[in-house]
Amino acid sequence: MKSNDLSEVVVFEFETIRYDIELYKWEWNKNNNLIGIDKRNGEHKFTWQPHGSQFTIIEKVQEKNLLIRIKQPKSLDKEQILEALGFEKSWITVIRKNG
Repeated sequence: MKSNDLSEVVVFEFETIRYDIELYKWEWNKNNNLIGIDKRNGEHKFTWQPHGSQFTIIEKVQEKNLLIRIKQPKSLDKEQILEALGFEKSWITVIRKNG
């Protein structure tokens, strides 16, 4: 699980199980995502985003988890990086220039 600015990440594990598709009601939401609703308790359990090819299983975050905060690094100087790589203009060939 990530924060919006990607500076914090929570890592947790849960046992992977096989889900019986008959236990869920499947419907398309307003964003054209296929969602799976647990028939027993009405909880949203799955989301499939066909436009992003992403399938999400919704789980409660466990008490035991790992929280990591990532410090934003300083910006790198582009010229120093290119020099350190030994960059040469001959590495790039313009095939077509539109405009």
